[in-house]
Amino acid sequence: MIRSIIKLVVAGILVLGIVFSAIVFQIYQYGHQDLSEPAPAEVVLGAAEFGGVPSNVLRARLDHAVLLFDQHLVPLIVTTGGSERGDMYTEAEVSRTYLLSRGIPGSDIVADASGNDTYQTLVSVNSVLLARGIRKAIFVSDAFHEFRVSQIASSLGIFAIPSPTHTSPIKGFTAVSYYLREAVAVLGAKVVGYKFLSIIRHGS
Repeated sequence: MIRSIIKLVVAGILVLGIVFSAIVFQIYQYGHQDLSEPAPAEVVLGAAEFGGVPSNVLRARLDHAVLLFDQHLVPLIVTTGGSERGDMYTEAEVSRTYLLSRGIPGSDIVADASGNDTYQTLVSVNSVLLARGIRKAIFVSDAFHEFRVSQIASSLGIFAIPSPTHTSPIKGFTAVSYYLREAVAVLGAKVVGYKFLSIIRHGS
């Protein structure tokens, strides 16, 4: 009886390991393709800012967004990201200011500071896009983040085009933990969904 239970536990662990590994590979493979094409808008996922200055991670995403805009692939950039407790600025506002300094016209930038995680952010972005009749957008983030972003966007009815930044400081061995964290989130979402994961995290 005990041996049977042990075998079942071991088998379960092996299956879970295989599934988890497959998800990690899927996230890696998806994040290393740039499918940029003309679209009505691009959405830049937020990252940390420090006293109104974009972190290196956020700057890399914004520089990539500028590149796409300058290539005339998009006429509109939506910046995202709220603020942490004690912050004077939101990631979305800091991103907008940076884009203005790079020569992007203010009329072509929408700053959406709603949302405390990727799911909440994309729900808010969906409203921004809907108000403009947009159902297709390029999503700019780090490679490890693109798969989850695309899944959430697609679940909201947005045709998501991945375009990961190529200059992120998160690379090599440093990126491993980020891929593993993303895999945990994706695996959890397969069980309960991204909305419920967001509710568990924030309570609403």
